[in-house]
Amino acid sequence: MSGVALREKLALLDDLRQIVTAMRNLAYAELQRLNRMQAASARADATVVRALADTVVVTGAPSRRPASTVWLVIGAERGFCGGFNDQLADALMDPVAHQADAQWMIAGTRLRQRLEPVLRRAVWLDGCTVAEDAPSCVDAWMSRLATSAPLGTAPAPDLWLLHHTEHGVARRRVLPLPDLPPASAGAPPMRYLHAVELLPKLLAEMLRVALLGALHRSLQQENHWRLAQMQRAQDYLDEAGGRLRRRYFRERQSDITSELETLMASLDATGAKPQPPHAGHRPAA
Repeated sequence: MSGVALREKLALLDDLRQIVTAMRNLAYAELQRLNRMQAASARADATVVRALADTVVVTGAPSRRPASTVWLVIGAERGFCGGFNDQLADALMDPVAHQADAQWMIAGTRLRQRLEPVLRRAVWLDGCTVAEDAPSCVDAWMSRLATSAPLGTAPAPDLWLLHHTEHGVARRRVLPLPDLPPASAGAPPMRYLHAVELLPKLLAEMLRVALLGALHRSLQQENHWRLAQMQRAQDYLDEAGGRLRRRYFRERQSDITSELETLMASLDATGAKPQPPHAGHRPAA
């Protein structure tokens, strides 16, 4: 490979390294935003579960016998995060094999490409790319869920979430009702709505908060995976760039040596011998 080609390849590697660095910085910034959002989601989840615990005391717990089983799987919409979607697809194979009558709702176009040959009758949902889009994305999921499993009806659907967490792929049962803490001590809280009317609204809010928290955790892990991928890519580019630079300098040194040898050979062929200057010698005017 010529020196010109080596220089062009080195310039290309430098451009790629700048792109990878920018992608890594974006993933890191996104992760910081998601960490703050996930903390807020956890507080909201605790609050709505506490409200549900106080409300169910009045109305009685809804039926635990599910009308149907629904699975919502949260995949990664963007790439460069390794086998993120592949792990979800592998984890989904067991419930698919044992729950033939379940309804499948798959979020993310990349996961759809992976599962479409297996789940031909699934409901395909738009995925989420960044934290700012999470609320609108969850609202769209809620609208699709409401058409097939209206909240507040009896018996309630059996809704499961499947998504990535810091401990790997996790399943979480959201409906008919999560395990509730004991009711608050003392007098029951003041309400403007009757408990029978309030319960479906609290269930809807609980579902929304649960979906938002699951999406935040999924996006957190997606960006963790993307950071790891970008770091590996940067390490590879650094190593490849180092090899190319060493090769370029060897080629350059070889070219310089060849030029010097050619020059000396031409001087020997003409018989010209360079004369050292004598002390005190002055050239003629």
